[in-house]
Amino acid sequence: MKKVLCLIFGFSFLQGCVEPFEAESLAFENVIVIDARITDEFKRHKVNLKRAYPFERESFEVERNASVQINDDLGNTFNFQESTPGNYVSVSEFAAQPNTGYRLIVTTSDGKSYESETTVTPTSIPIKEVNADIVFNDSGEEGVRISLTNETTDIAAKYFRFQYEETYKIVAPYYSPLEFDIIDSIFFGPGDFDSIEIGLKPRTEEARVCYNTLSSADIALNDTEGNIDNEITNRPIRFLKSDDFKISHRYSILIKQFGLTQDAHSYYTNLNDFNSSESVFTETQPGFLEGNIKAVGTDELVLGYFEVAALNQRRYFFSYEDFFPNRDLPPHIINCELSSSPQLIRFAPHVGPNYVADSGVLISPLLDGIQAGVFAYFEINEDYETPLNDPNDLPSDLEIGPYFVKATACVDCRVLGSNVKPNFWID
Repeated sequence: MKKVLCLIFGFSFLQGCVEPFEAESLAFENVIVIDARITDEFKRHKVNLKRAYPFERESFEVERNASVQINDDLGNTFNFQESTPGNYVSVSEFAAQPNTGYRLIVTTSDGKSYESETTVTPTSIPIKEVNADIVFNDSGEEGVRISLTNETTDIAAKYFRFQYEETYKIVAPYYSPLEFDIIDSIFFGPGDFDSIEIGLKPRTEEARVCYNTLSSADIALNDTEGNIDNEITNRPIRFLKSDDFKISHRYSILIKQFGLTQDAHSYYTNLNDFNSSESVFTETQPGFLEGNIKAVGTDELVLGYFEVAALNQRRYFFSYEDFFPNRDLPPHIINCELSSSPQLIRFAPHVGPNYVADSGVLISPLLDGIQAGVFAYFEINEDYETPLNDPNDLPSDLEIGPYFVKATACVDCRVLGSNVKPNFWID
């Protein structure tokens, strides 16, 4: 039996992977990867098509110019069009209907066809509540645990997958309403004895308060098999340490609960096992993970799964002081205590062929740092003395510059997020 040492495939919700190592594929097949899911949310749904690739390659091939459609057992057809290479979006908005079966059909540009099994939309189960409390994790670290409770009396609704999107407020700790203004960036030259000139100007865009959103990467599953009341109670979704930068000010999490079929739950359970670091290189290889999509008329292997899920979601907000009153805020994501005063002008000797400093050029660490976006204005340096205009009279060492600066992320929040407040945000 031929073994495949490693076959990498990607789904849109899987963003983490095992650390790479240098090796070569012992065997490889060009397998199509189909990432497709629809929910009972009324929207334009997406399907992603790509090709599996040897793990020593740094990129993957997308499947272009395919025909993608989803049919339901009521006679409706939902067509998809390619929006970006390998990504297909439904032409119209639609929602998976209760107790209705759906089937995915993909035909590639070279005429190969792939079809999924018919999958029926699971029963929708609402989220009863989302709670947060202070706990200590297994490592003894204090933090905020966010958990979910749902409830159902429907015997068939037992299988769930969870995702989340977290959004957090960022406040620049050393924000300044002023920013650098590069008035003259020309160095001394023939006939030009003016120094470069850097001034200050008022900011015209919000740079103090920003927001950033991140999505979960793990496959989080749950089932209520064996539960007498068929209920999920206080299921942990997210743990944030008390010194996590994300909860420094205000934090929000959108929890997404996908009601699954038993087959889908089994597939994702196996996918978790398949991707675990313990199972990838054991003597007993996990083998090929079979989904519910088959090649039509051939025994070609297909990676992927067509998921039909019932989506329920709930958003939760909290501020740092809600759980840790009278405490100092967690430290900024970078060290902002450091500041410096880059030189406006510095003489940099040029080493000639005989390793002798025979001439030199004037450079500006301040200008270079501003143009590179490395630092931003913090405050004026009151001890700075303006250099003379004649380069022949310049001191040999201008040790300090006209301004104190800090790392840009300490002054301008846009380095870490967007200055546009999300529509859902509540302060």
